[in-house]
Amino acid sequence: MPIDQETPGSPAPIRRHKAIEVFGNRFGRLYNDDVLSPAGRPGKYLRWQWAHTGVVVVARGPAGIALVPTYRYPLGAASLEFPRGGCEVGESPEEAAARELREEAGLIAVTTRDIGLLHAETGLIESGVHVVSATVVAGPVEAARPEVMESVAEPVWVSHEGMLDLLGQGGVTCGVTLAAFALVLAADRSPTDPS
Repeated sequence: MPIDQETPGSPAPIRRHKAIEVFGNRFGRLYNDDVLSPAGRPGKYLRWQWAHTGVVVVARGPAGIALVPTYRYPLGAASLEFPRGGCEVGESPEEAAARELREEAGLIAVTTRDIGLLHAETGLIESGVHVVSATVVAGPVEAARPEVMESVAEPVWVSHEGMLDLLGQGGVTCGVTLAAFALVLAADRSPTDPS
């Protein structure tokens, strides 16, 4: 959650003077804004704005937690990650999570719950990502149908302890996956709402 500007001791803001779009496509817009520093000096600030709110899915089933090996072009390597994507127009985060889970892992969500919002890269990306916890039926029930420019393998199932081991060994380096797992751990510790 961003710090309110009225909070004592909060840092002074960098103010946008003019939004300057330098690139755009169906996924989002890249801006190289004219800004003013807290001291009033002019400068530039690069930011990305996704076209739609993001979603990341922490899928849990009888075999544990599902991670999807995903080839990431910028890394030039595969990365163990939770399935993720964007909400389509009119789609709730829970609906988007169930769709992404089906597309990327072939898993069917029985229940979904939005447990919080994270910001994947606060120094560059403006848009938030909803973290959705999902209970799934055992194993992939249909073939994954990733988008044309996605490359995924079968889900890898790990226990809660196995996930902690992977994190400690550097087996998961995706910041969105790490932050989503932290939110799930916090949500699991919260008392259940009696209503």
